[in-house]
Formats: sequence, C-alpha cells, structure tokens
Amino acid sequence: MVPRRLIFLGLDGVGLELASSLAGRGVMPNLGRLLARGGAWSTASPLPEVSPVCWTSMFSGQGPGGHGIFGFAAPMAGTYRITPCDSTMVQAPRLWELAGRAGLASVVLNVPLTYPAAPLKGTMVSGFVTTDLSKGVYPPELLPRLQAMGYRPEAELETGRGDPAALLADVSQALAVRLELFEETWDQAWDLWVGVIGDTDRVNHFAWPALWEPEHELAQAALAVYRQVDEHVGRLWQRFGPEVEAGQAALMIAADHSFGPIVSEVYINQWLISEGYLAVEGAPPHERILPATRALALDPGRIYLHRASLFPGGSITPGPEADRLLGEIAGKLMALRFSRVAQGPSGPKLDSQAPVARVHLGRELYHGPQALLAPDLVAEPAHGYSLRGGLDRAGVFGLSHLTGTHRPQGGLALMLPPPPDKPIALEGLFGLMAGALGLEASA
Repeated sequence: MVPRRLIFLGLDGVGLELASSLAGRGVMPNLGRLLARGGAWSTASPLPEVSPVCWTSMFSGQGPGGHGIFGFAAPMAGTYRITPCDSTMVQAPRLWELAGRAGLASVVLNVPLTYPAAPLKGTMVSGFVTTDLSKGVYPPELLPRLQAMGYRPEAELETGRGDPAALLADVSQALAVRLELFEETWDQAWDLWVGVIGDTDRVNHFAWPALWEPEHELAQAALAVYRQVDEHVGRLWQRFGPEVEAGQAALMIAADHSFGPIVSEVYINQWLISEGYLAVEGAPPHERILPATRALALDPGRIYLHRASLFPGGSITPGPEADRLLGEIAGKLMALRFSRVAQGPSGPKLDSQAPVARVHLGRELYHGPQALLAPDLVAEPAHGYSLRGGLDRAGVFGLSHLTGTHRPQGGLALMLPPPPDKPIALEGLFGLMAGALGLEASA
C-alpha cells in the first residue's frame, strides 16, 4: 500500500449505540454524517476494560500479555504496595514509534499512558494520568505555549463528588482549550495525527442518565460537551475530508470501550473478606494484610492469590491446591447475586441478578511475554455492574457519585475510506492504522 496520512480521533468511552443515538437526536450531526457513510462498527475491549489497558492495546496491536499493562496500577513484588502504571512500563512499540522508525512524523495528543512523554519524531502532549505537565510535553519548547493557553491535562474530577454540574462546566472549559491545541497542530508537518478526547468518559461517568433523559437536571450541560466534540468533528472533516475522499489520507474515529448505567458497584475485596479469603487488620490506608489471606483484589476485578512469590506474607505456591482455590473463588463469584426490590407490571417484586458475567483465568486470558505479570483471575462485569477493589467500603454492594460504568462490548469504531475488514477485537484497529501508513511490514 502506498503510504498516506492517517488522522485518528479518540472518543474515550463512547459506544456505537451512544454515538448513533446522539447523532439521531441532532446532538452530533457531524459525527452522524460520517456514520452514515457506512464505515462504522462496534468493537470488543480487552479485559479489564480500563483506559490504560485499552488504549495501549489499540495502539500496540497487542493485548496485556504483550504490552504488560493490566490496569491503572501494578502490584510491587515483595510488598503490599502498588505503583501507578506509566509509559515507561509499556513493553511493546506503539504506532507512533513504528512510524518514527519508518521516517514518518507524528503528533500524539492526550493519549492515556503516554506520560511521561518520550522523545519521538514529532510532537507529544501526554494524556491521563499526567501529574506534571512539564514532563508530559515533547519537545519541551512547547510547554510555554500550553501554559499560556491555560492547558490542563484533566478537569477537576474531585468536584464531581459533590457538584457534578460544576464538574461538567469545568470539563467544558478544559475541553475547549484541548480542542484549540488539537486544531493548532493540524498546521504542523505530520504523517500521523492522534488526538484522544477523554472528556467524554468523564461525562459518562458522572452524568450518564443525563445523556438519555431530556428532563434531567444535568442534560443541557452533559449534551453541551458532546456538542463541543461534534463541532470539532465537523471542523476536522472540513479540513481533511477532501484528502480522505481523494484517497490521500485515512480517518479513524474510535473508542477504547463503551458505557452503560450503574445498577450497583461490587467491592471485590469486601466479598473476599466475607468469604474468608482475605484477612485484614486495621482500616485503609493503614491496613495490614494478614498471613491467613488467600486472595486479594485490585481495581477493577483483578484477583491475585496470596502467593509467596509476590507478597511478603504470602504462602500459596503453584500446584493443585492453588488451582483448586482459583476454581473455588471463580465458582463462588459466578454464584454471587445482587438482589433489590424492582417495580414490575403488577407491583414491587424481588429482582436477583448476577453481577459477574464471567471469571477468567489469567493464564488463559493473556498470552505473550508479559503474561507472567497477569492477575490470577479477572472478573468480567455483567451489564450494569462496576467491579471495584473497595477495601475501604462497608459492604459488598453500594453506590457512589458515579452514575455510568465501562462496558467491554460495543465500543465505537469508524474508518473512512471504509476498510474491507472490520476487526471486532480492539487490538485489530492497530492493523488498519498501520496499513493506512504503509507500515504493514513493520507492524
């Protein structure tokens, strides 16, 4: 294939169903016109379906067993501490690295797990989680411009705990500056342009019902953020549509996962305590994991046996007993039920649902050189349930300030010109992008 330019716009947390609904209701008419061209389909995300895992998989073409990222944080061997995952922990080359090796220039903006920013042939501004903007910018000479713009890596998410309306206003303000940066970089010389909008994920987490209920008190503010995004899509197509239609460039718009409403959060560590698998002394953040522990969990739904090789007080070693324990925990998780009183046609009734759709063995779910870092079990949530570690919670089930949760099925993918094959697995988008840049041999 003759090399050509690729424009990639990421919409964090936007499923095909949501995108189609917003387009049909006139909230996102520009995106709707692109959807109507026939190049859209839905994808399935790797597990766990969180941003660091999903975006890294999409841009590397490998699952966690290949790139080594299994969540927002990783356990530190020989301790009970965890360390936040960052770009230095990614063990597979991503698209812009391969492009650079081929002599192509890239602009990479706001992609999760690109912090700290690494030197590349082009420009990078790191995405979630960027704790120090000065370390998230390459080349460093770009920093003063960002500071002058008032660029922020993230809106003030803590505001959403008590005032979601204030959060949405702040999201809109941060997004406006982010989109200004996106559009400024269109004038640079590049072969690959990547921009990820994470603000859609924030709206979905904090105001999911408002996207569907016209009378919701947050509806106007929540939909306004999506209108901002759609106006950007319109300007992007106005600028690059002629190139795409002439076959000189390809456009991809994609999400890392989809979203849905929360019925309940499920606190896996509290469940492990209730079942006698986790023994804890003291309260978070000063808790002590006791030697009697047989399993413990990290967000979202990752379960680790209390292995002697990983934890200082662990005693479990590989073998039949460990395998029996894994089967036991998995079976009990699948049998877990969330019960509530629901309103039926003939009045109230007790509704009982399984909050866990499947439980996967880590060694069967993940493959590749980094698979040895995988959790022992990965619980996959049923629709409507958010799996959390929840060691600081009071019970197994509960609700928080969040109203929307990730789903691993149904993520948006759209490519123009439409590709002959539309891969379902999120990692498969990498091949389409690499092909559009003429990188098949390198990928």
